[in-house]
Amino acid sequence: MERYVQQLLIDIAHATANVAWPYQDKERSVHDWISDEEEDRTAPRRPLEEWTGIRKAQLPPADQLTDDQVHRLLEALKTMLVAYNWSFVIQIKVPERIQYATLRANFDQEAKVKQWHMGFFEMCRPGTPHGTCALGEYCHCRFYEEFWGNCVDEELTPAEERARALDWEITRLKDRYGDEWEEYYPYHLDPKYDDADGNPYDYGFAPEKEDDPADWWRKGS
Repeated sequence: MERYVQQLLIDIAHATANVAWPYQDKERSVHDWISDEEEDRTAPRRPLEEWTGIRKAQLPPADQLTDDQVHRLLEALKTMLVAYNWSFVIQIKVPERIQYATLRANFDQEAKVKQWHMGFFEMCRPGTPHGTCALGEYCHCRFYEEFWGNCVDEELTPAEERARALDWEITRLKDRYGDEWEEYYPYHLDPKYDDADGNPYDYGFAPEKEDDPADWWRKGS
């Protein structure tokens, strides 16, 4: 099986490096703008197997693979899907075997060919009965139902909206990254990290000194 996995990884890497963009609108330039909603509504769809050249039948069932093989194939497939702008995004922490099994089970889907905005791999097929998602107990539908279940439609001040967004983001990070969630702390949502003028935390991109060379834009070019 290891020899087969190695060849499959080569095939996936080739598909990643050789993305063809069908239906590309030649009348539109990179400077044109299209909203996410419009592109999502109008983007043509293409069978993912046909587009990538990787077939669902080529992906071995998870129970035939070692943990290391599952990890390597999952990472390679995720990287490939990013290249095709059809990202496999998990919002909560899910065991890799379940992630791989879900990706494999739904690989024979149609992808939206999106050039400007991110598309997302569809984990549940249309009409999938509630509670039968391939992610099982990690079903995103259930996660979002619980996430939004306690939300109340009410008028909030900007400060209250920001505080709620901070709480939600911390909850999401804890679900997704477990004990490592603090590495991804949303400083921009926490007013304790604002500067003296009340601007959100800048992630270290602002110049530290007035005479910093990166500060040229303050003085004019």
